[in-house]
Amino acid sequence: MSDTMTNYWVASHISGLFAIYDEDIDLLKRGSRGAGFSISRGTTTTVRFSDDNENHFYFNKKEVDVNRANISSFVLNHCLKLAQSYYESDFGVSIHHKFEIPLSAGYGASASGALSCAFALNDLLKLNLNEQEIYHIAHTAEIVEGGGLGDVLALHKGGWEYRTVEGAPFIGKAENILSNQFKVATLSFGEMNTKSILKNINWKEKINSVGNLFLQEVINEPTIRNFGLASKQFAVSSMLATPNVIDFMKKYDSDNLIISQIMLGDGIFILYKDSEDLPDHPNLVQETICHSTVKKL
Repeated sequence: MSDTMTNYWVASHISGLFAIYDEDIDLLKRGSRGAGFSISRGTTTTVRFSDDNENHFYFNKKEVDVNRANISSFVLNHCLKLAQSYYESDFGVSIHHKFEIPLSAGYGASASGALSCAFALNDLLKLNLNEQEIYHIAHTAEIVEGGGLGDVLALHKGGWEYRTVEGAPFIGKAENILSNQFKVATLSFGEMNTKSILKNINWKEKINSVGNLFLQEVINEPTIRNFGLASKQFAVSSMLATPNVIDFMKKYDSDNLIISQIMLGDGIFILYKDSEDLPDHPNLVQETICHSTVKKL
């Protein structure tokens, strides 16, 4: 087989507030509304034909079980079905994800991995899918396998954004928040199991009630400062704020910083203008906002 390897990089996305819309019979119309931003730390995915005709998945050079790589596996199986008419013999594919962001921490690693995987497999398998079809595969994988609800739509928009209609790109709707002097830094305290929250009806009702309220505030005044303030209010009012987040907010609250929680994760993001105002914390990362979120390497 020719062209036995291809590489794509995709940015990652962080939400500051959200509301869940996951009940439509059409998977492409499920997702979330909310607001957030894409950052230039993301995921590089390399796909190649494997030597043993088996499928393999690697996270940061370490092979992982298919159950851990469930979203990438979904993307692969979907693409292999599309490729059946093109290839006469069986073959295997190895998928290598190099993550620049923490996993299971609210940085949208699953969406970044799914989208880079879909773009790379489209090239490797010569599927000739258009951009809309590729984004829809990644979004569907996220919805079916329990990844992020709105990250693929947000990555399609890039930059600072708010999402007013849930769904996959070209179906859901997102608008950009105009950039100004604000910069962003992030800090992850560790992994967080989100499925128990997202699938709990009581949590969902609470999240949607306050999520839509504070999203409307962003829509009414779509500035980065207002997004930060609305996100902070959402984290507290929804009771999603973890002890680590609450402690950090209390310790470092100041007039020059807006601190809120990474949704949905045990971590914080800080909006700031002068890096001298940032807390002196060894794991704090000054991020770069990313507007061009997909690159072929």
